[in-house]
Amino acid sequence: MSFLEIDRLSKAYPGVQALKDVTFVVEAGHVHALVGENGAGKSTLIKILAGAVRPDSGSIMLDGQPYHPHTPKDALAASVSTIYQIFNLLPDRSIAHNVLLGREIRGPLGLLDIGAMHRQTAQILEQLYAGYLSPAQPVDSLKVGEKQIVEIARSLVNESRLMIMDEPTSALNQVEATALFNVIRSLRQQGVTILYVSHRLDEIFELADTVTVMRDGAHIATQPVTGLTRGLLVEQMIGRTLETIFPPRQATTSTESLLVVDELNSGNRLIDISFTLNRGEVLGVAGLSGSGKTELGQALYGDQRIDSGRITLHGKPYNPNPGKALRNRLVYLPEDRKGEGVFQEMSIRRNIGLSVLERLTGLFGFMNLRREREIAGQQIRRLDIRTPHMEQEVLNLSGGNQQKVALAKCLSIDPEILILVEPTQGIDVGVKFEVYQFIVDQVAAGRAVVLISSEVSEILGLSHRILVMREGRIAAELVTDATDQEEVLRYAIGEARPAAGTPHVLG
Repeated sequence: MSFLEIDRLSKAYPGVQALKDVTFVVEAGHVHALVGENGAGKSTLIKILAGAVRPDSGSIMLDGQPYHPHTPKDALAASVSTIYQIFNLLPDRSIAHNVLLGREIRGPLGLLDIGAMHRQTAQILEQLYAGYLSPAQPVDSLKVGEKQIVEIARSLVNESRLMIMDEPTSALNQVEATALFNVIRSLRQQGVTILYVSHRLDEIFELADTVTVMRDGAHIATQPVTGLTRGLLVEQMIGRTLETIFPPRQATTSTESLLVVDELNSGNRLIDISFTLNRGEVLGVAGLSGSGKTELGQALYGDQRIDSGRITLHGKPYNPNPGKALRNRLVYLPEDRKGEGVFQEMSIRRNIGLSVLERLTGLFGFMNLRREREIAGQQIRRLDIRTPHMEQEVLNLSGGNQQKVALAKCLSIDPEILILVEPTQGIDVGVKFEVYQFIVDQVAAGRAVVLISSEVSEILGLSHRILVMREGRIAAELVTDATDQEEVLRYAIGEARPAAGTPHVLG
């Protein structure tokens, strides 16, 4: 039974046709995934459904009735709620105040009935597997995944029949994402229709009943997930056939050690960490959230305190700090692209130039702006950063192009070692392949890469060796060609132990 019918919907902005006669149907009580590269039209479609943007032409039917919201308030009145990547919560107010915002419970004298508000909120949180949260708890004390639960709880109070989720796991760890998936399945059982937007294809195959693919503002296909292959879905999204998901991995023949880590310790976050990184290889680091994999990257760069242990870089003792790392041509791409990877309100040119400020500054402290423009232009061309000009503020770029700017900052210092933390998080599948090729190109040029990722498929597809982290320790060191996803996960969760004489377990 169709619940949402979109018919020939179009929307144009100056110089851009965002939507072109988009037509598809969403079935009632289904999880309907919406996928496509950045610029495919997903965001514009979401804004139209949420009442934030009005289409130029076309029609929408919601549960058999014409649906043309002029404002977000109209959408809420029609029981349509949208949960964006950036939460719309009052941080200094309680969970109950946020969940019941606009629907507060009042007593006979018009005063807030706090007890009744807490009881109703507690019932909803229990329904969302979050009964451990206190309705009186302030929102700014919550983890990211818990804030998302509060957003969903608010939607349930508004009796939402259509819930739009825009990249809901982009900032969640694996445990939080699993909890969210359980909530989504529960909502589906309750008859809530969910339009689920995500770049993460594994989530689509795990959660969705149906998937709609958009490309360049047009509808490409709507199809059941059952029987759909990952290869076909990717082909529909990017408009070209992919022989393989990952570029061919070049064999590593160098035995030159660029980085040697010996018995590194940092509180209970890193315990007796020892490994070697060779020139021309990708060393993957896998593990669950809290395993220590992110802290390892921070420690090597100097953003994590080291209590004991020895590090040798280029054959010399190395006591990490960011300035020393850069001088030794070791660069670090942080997980939080927007908060740490780039300066959002600065231009592309200035972001790239900041990495090589010493080279651009003359004797009397004046910057060589011509040289800065040359370096920025080289990196824009090298990484195919899609921008009208290098003076564009980074915040106006798509997520994929923002990530390319962060990578350009790394490349501008001509590094020998790149530590990349979640380099494809929150970017579309087309840009992912560009990042994969970027990594392969670095090792082909004789550099070394430490790839820290939550996506085991990335680790297996790109790495030569894999360190599996668990509870701050290296649980196993595996040769990629002699292992698989199941074994990596078994070590990550503690269900596997190195067998004596097993050749692919190196340490």
